[in-house]
Amino acid sequence: MSQVGFYTKTTNYAFSQRITVYNTKTLPIENVKIIDQAPVSEDSDITVKLVSPALGAPGTSFSGRSSTEPKALPPLRVASGVIAQWYGADEAGVEVEALGKDGELNWVCAVPAQTKIGLVLQWEVTAPAKTTVVGLPA
Repeated sequence: MSQVGFYTKTTNYAFSQRITVYNTKTLPIENVKIIDQAPVSEDSDITVKLVSPALGAPGTSFSGRSSTEPKALPPLRVASGVIAQWYGADEAGVEVEALGKDGELNWVCAVPAQTKIGLVLQWEVTAPAKTTVVGLPA
């Protein structure tokens, strides 16, 4: 937790959660899909920023400029055999503007035989100082 700002004080919180997938089989497993979720703010004064995986906001181009037609960003390669994408991005007819609004994302993994892989979700919460933020992990 840190406080920043000269006139307007804000408090920043950093969080992470880790998922470990262990393939106990003697054969590799392809396309393991894990649905995960980052928190989403319901208050306009409180912001939640997904840090890792660094999935871009739908409707922006790779240069960071808004495009006229929102497009689903391609899956992000996080590690060897691991990609992350907004939940539903791989489905036909998805509303691109809605991707990521609920914080849901997919990890799609290839897990070699007798191997563990780690998935790390990191996010930051920024709120005005002295604001009580309900629902943050301890």
